[in-house]
Amino acid sequence: MSDFTYDTGYMQHLEQSVRRETQGKTVHRRRFLQVLSALGVSIGSLSFLPSARAQQSELVVANWGGDALPAQRDILAAEFVKRYPQIHVAFDTTGPTPGKIKALVESDNVSWDVADRNLLSALELGRQGLLEKVDESIVDINAVPSQFRTEWGVGSYFFSFVITYDAVRFGSTPPRTWKDFWDLQTFKGKRALRNNVEGVLESALLADGVAPDKLYPLNVNRGLDKVRQIKAETIFYSNTSEAQQLLRSGEVSIGSLWSTRAQGVKEDTKGRIDYHFNEGILLIAAWNVLKGAKNVKDAWRWVALSQDPYLQVALLKKLGWGPINPAANKLVPAELQAQNPGSPENIARQIVVDAEWYARNYFEVQNRYLDVLAA
Repeated sequence: MSDFTYDTGYMQHLEQSVRRETQGKTVHRRRFLQVLSALGVSIGSLSFLPSARAQQSELVVANWGGDALPAQRDILAAEFVKRYPQIHVAFDTTGPTPGKIKALVESDNVSWDVADRNLLSALELGRQGLLEKVDESIVDINAVPSQFRTEWGVGSYFFSFVITYDAVRFGSTPPRTWKDFWDLQTFKGKRALRNNVEGVLESALLADGVAPDKLYPLNVNRGLDKVRQIKAETIFYSNTSEAQQLLRSGEVSIGSLWSTRAQGVKEDTKGRIDYHFNEGILLIAAWNVLKGAKNVKDAWRWVALSQDPYLQVALLKKLGWGPINPAANKLVPAELQAQNPGSPENIARQIVVDAEWYARNYFEVQNRYLDVLAA
């Protein structure tokens, strides 16, 4: 029997609502999604609908959708409900941006319990009183190195922004550096950059000749000027699924993607799209528990579960998340080390993001970045 069952009454109500909105006709997938959206239904929220909701407590996990949803559902949530069968896990896949977290907490209507964010936002949002402090009675903070934890979050996995490119188009001379990424003459085609500033300024400054060990504090003016140079030939995406599709379709030839999603599109295209960790921008993910969340205890249980070294290796296999618990290192198969952003060899090729700098500067710099994109 499945660990997850559908709420029959809810599904019947949903079916009736959809039939009413579509007048019983067969509709295109896009129209169907529009109807669900109009009814206030998130696709991610349909992942787990408990048959006995009244008897269960609900943990709401906010993530980024796309490849992350099946990975977290099949590995983390599946194990979580085995350990805590009284808890129902629901996903919101709309993307837990700092702005959304801030708005939820300040509205006193916190619909998320735990969000898939990073260490810099744990510092940034925690200091603003928007996050719960780590419950050390549940979470073993010593399961990760001290530099990868804060009062408001502990590292959950490594991921990177990496140069991702059309391997067929560029053949034996692919772009190897951010300087190449910015070189529109030699490496022709449109570019893809995220509309969130995290990792973008580092890429721009490296392209402009700043040495990796001289990046911080980031020269914001110089970095934004560099972004302006390629703005006309760049698509600024809001979610990484969009960036994956831009590469699949050939609309862009080079993009900056999370390594997790770069590995996914490489597999989907059988290597036509490829990536590497040279000059990767390495970040430390961290689950953020929102201040005033309805299910704080189970949120910290979720965080503690994510520290399991075997589950971390399973997530590396499934999604490319780099294990951050040192106990997982010896469990990583040799054939997976090349795609592991946290392997010693790959870390040595990358720049580790300064979480403290972002904690002090993110909101101001993000607004300036958006102004550049809008101009």
